[in-house]
Amino acid sequence: MMDAELFLFLQRLHLEHPLPRDPNDLAAFARRYEAVARALPEPAEPLRVLSGPFHLNVLASGEKTRLEARLYMPEGVDKPVLMAFFHGGGWLAGSLDSHDMLCRQICIDLNVAVASVHIAQEPGRGFLPPAEQAMQALMTLARAREKLSVNTERLMVGGDGSGAHLGLQAAWRMARQMPGSVDAVLALTPLVKPDFNTASYIRCANSLTFSRDDAVRSWHSLLGGRWQIWDERAVLLHGNQPVQRPPVVVIVAAEQDCVHDDAAALHDWLREAGARCEFYGAPGMPHDFARLQHASRAARHLFKQSLNAFAQQTGLQADASRAPPAGATT
Repeated sequence: MMDAELFLFLQRLHLEHPLPRDPNDLAAFARRYEAVARALPEPAEPLRVLSGPFHLNVLASGEKTRLEARLYMPEGVDKPVLMAFFHGGGWLAGSLDSHDMLCRQICIDLNVAVASVHIAQEPGRGFLPPAEQAMQALMTLARAREKLSVNTERLMVGGDGSGAHLGLQAAWRMARQMPGSVDAVLALTPLVKPDFNTASYIRCANSLTFSRDDAVRSWHSLLGGRWQIWDERAVLLHGNQPVQRPPVVVIVAAEQDCVHDDAAALHDWLREAGARCEFYGAPGMPHDFARLQHASRAARHLFKQSLNAFAQQTGLQADASRAPPAGATT
């Protein structure tokens, strides 16, 4: 059962921002996503971080691309570790603004610098452009660490939903080219594979945050109907096994989420391959609960505890207590 505070908040949100009538109007879904993001609750205390816009010039698939980005720096921390963050939105929506609060919260809770990167959402263009842009953005940020006044020895990756997918495939591929170059990946409710008939998809088919229809729409946008493709840039469990020196992967999965079982399958696959991977459950939480964390005391608590656990696994120093989150497995 979903957390009561979140459920009531989401019901009000759906009344104020109803779903588009045309299920094929992708632009309408993108507009709604941004409108909902603007309606998300702010924390009681201002999130005071140093942030500013910048651009990443990358060469992906033979084309020069200028990616928008935003850098969040924790106050009072000298040379913080850098986390490259890729926002979610199902490859259909999402922006630097839609994930501004989440990136600020990660910056403060983990005392890391967060470089939020916007990969343009262009439905129908396939999986290669966003995959290549994500990896090139990661490599560009690695080279720019000294210029950004962050720790030059470590690099982490984060993302939620489809952004977690982009971050994972980019981190694995970069680590193959440069072993040890990526320390860890924080994967928040990741999209993993286009399998819409698992128990969690059936149980959460009509979720108020990410329904089965939303998932089908998202994957179709990425794959263009090529459901059986065998390429890790498209489907994380397809293709090569993880690298010989893979980054630590910490998966945060929401119990009331269509993609919960896929996240569990990703954890098992990584562990069987010998990778260091930890799985943290979020009881009563829906997909996207990280961005909803200030609408529910339980959501905020679970998110903060999950970040504390990530700090434990990666050697970062978090502000809050180090108690493991409820639902954690090792």
